[in-house]
Amino acid sequence: MVPPQKKHLHPLDSPPLTPVPLTPKEQKVLQFIRSYSEEHGFPPTYAEIQEEFQYKALSSAQQFIEQLVAKGYLEIPLGENKKRALKVIPPLHDSPGRTPEALVSIPLEGSVAAGTLKHSYQNRDTVEVPRYLLKSSQDYFALKVTGDSMIEDCIMDGDLVIIKRQHHAMNGQTVVALVNDETTIKRFYKKKSSIELHPANPNYSIIHVESSAEFKILGILASVIRTCD
Repeated sequence: MVPPQKKHLHPLDSPPLTPVPLTPKEQKVLQFIRSYSEEHGFPPTYAEIQEEFQYKALSSAQQFIEQLVAKGYLEIPLGENKKRALKVIPPLHDSPGRTPEALVSIPLEGSVAAGTLKHSYQNRDTVEVPRYLLKSSQDYFALKVTGDSMIEDCIMDGDLVIIKRQHHAMNGQTVVALVNDETTIKRFYKKKSSIELHPANPNYSIIHVESSAEFKILGILASVIRTCD
């Protein structure tokens, strides 16, 4: 057997890695949580976030929290007051435990379409990524993004996405999904009698998954890595 080839993506090498990107709306929510926590000594509740941004439903606040947790900017510690169980994770340069030198190898399992559905393929490469992007108790893999249907969520053509391997997701989470042997990365929404995969680019249409289609969630988005030429 030919051993898998290992690709190195070290944050200190050229090209450098940029921080995990946030959308403008995510940045505003994170800044509110950070400012509120500094002023009061504890984080806001979901209802207070909803009130601050005048969301019509509490689920909108929950969705942004989930996105910030997935991208590594917030965490929800176990055993704390559930109404205020939010903790802002310090930036890399302020947190000695998040040193970029600590790398871990994960499978690089091919590419995923950020556009229309695309036939999937797998390879046997691995890629080294910063350890702080991963939780040791969970299973991850990486994919190369092709296409621009998720650009408003700061997922660009050529990015490397780190995916937490699991077969379920909450509405609004970004997933890698398999539809009839074709893969795509989109926002997942389960309706009463159907499944929808939403792009983050107005030039693309929602993918409506037919009830007769073979559908499977392969994982949810954990982080995005971008190299700069």
